Amino acid sequence: MILLTAVAAGLIVTILRSRLTGRTLKPIKLKYSWLVFVAVLPQIVVFQIPAIGRQIPDGLVTVILVFSQGLLLGFAAINIRRSGFWLLALGSLANFLVIIFNGGWMPISPAIVHQILPDLPNDYPLVGRRLGLSKDWIYADQDIRLPWLSDRFTLPDWSPSQVAFSFGDILIALGAVWLLWSLSDPEKKETK
Repeated sequence: MILLTAVAAGLIVTILRSRLTGRTLKPIKLKYSWLVFVAVLPQIVVFQIPAIGRQIPDGLVTVILVFSQGLLLGFAAINIRRSGFWLLALGSLANFLVIIFNGGWMPISPAIVHQILPDLPNDYPLVGRRLGLSKDWIYADQDIRLPWLSDRFTLPDWSPSQVAFSFGDILIALGAVWLLWSLSDPEKKETK
């Protein structure tokens, strides 16, 4: 959700910048871009298609998530010299580390779950469960390793949808906006 919003905002401001300054948008030239498809497809299947996601055992979900995050981190590292990719790589590393240190899941605390699901009864047992069919596992606060990297941020209460996101997600979103913004940068003249 956060990344999609960042990409949409980045595209809008980049197109506006391009139109207002008369610049031509440059194509994105990335190495091994197919890695993104290979990394994201399993996450879409497991986390976005409930009929399939329900059939996959939790142990396999963790393997898929770690593999997928590892590929995204590798892709960001390969393209580190492109605008914004150092932020993308840093955010991917943060997410990868917190997932590895928490048994292959993105940790989330019960307090954050109650923020994003305010209608959930206060006495509902949460700890030790997966949050729906998401990548999040609900841990007691004291059991979260690298808690500052967990899904601990939420959108404002007035937002129409509530989601939790991590510091790594913020860095990835900023990196994506920076990359898109660079598409309308002035052309650099080659020096001999």
